[in-house]
Amino acid sequence: MLKFLSVACLLGICSAFGDNQPPKPCCVPQQWEGFLHITEGQLISGEPELEDFTYITSYDYGVKKLALKVVGTPNVRVVQDFDKMMQYVISGTTCNATKMVGELMHCIPMDATHLQTFHFGGMQGLMIDAWQMMSPDLGGDAVIDVTHDGCVPVASVVTNTKPGMMSILEYQNITMGIKDPSVFNVPSPCPSSDNQVDGVAKPLIGLPGLSGH
Repeated sequence: MLKFLSVACLLGICSAFGDNQPPKPCCVPQQWEGFLHITEGQLISGEPELEDFTYITSYDYGVKKLALKVVGTPNVRVVQDFDKMMQYVISGTTCNATKMVGELMHCIPMDATHLQTFHFGGMQGLMIDAWQMMSPDLGGDAVIDVTHDGCVPVASVVTNTKPGMMSILEYQNITMGIKDPSVFNVPSPCPSSDNQVDGVAKPLIGLPGLSGH
């Protein structure tokens, strides 16, 4: 259902509700945790491919860090440190680092287009604002649904990140704050910005289309 609503708002056809004046762009909470489910579809050599990922996600804009633990794969987690511009992938006792580009996503940009305000799940359901924007870090067009009160992420759709590719994100069981700050810890030794690293990573698709303010 979240997928349907996000795609519908991407097409500008979800049902409007509320004031005639559109809301102002908002910023998501400084700290939050929850489940992030990502579905990615793309064409590879003309054949459709579909992948699903679920993460336990911890977001802390105050320390500029994002942590993700892969659900169903023991001892695999990712930490993105936006102060050092480094991504760390920790698998058991192994840690690999990669330089990053981009910003930790936090706010709806001022030039974003407000598509609709609607109720999810009926007139007594959650009131949602849908925003459309370009996502420079992801190289595509994005629609993100956030709660009307509190700007909590609900769902997102990113298209044209590559030719013939679409990503759908769903956020579940979001709670405020960080229960265990150690989720951002990186084991030592692990390559840092002063050591050799391989490749360049982009910010993980936590909040596509949002930029730091």
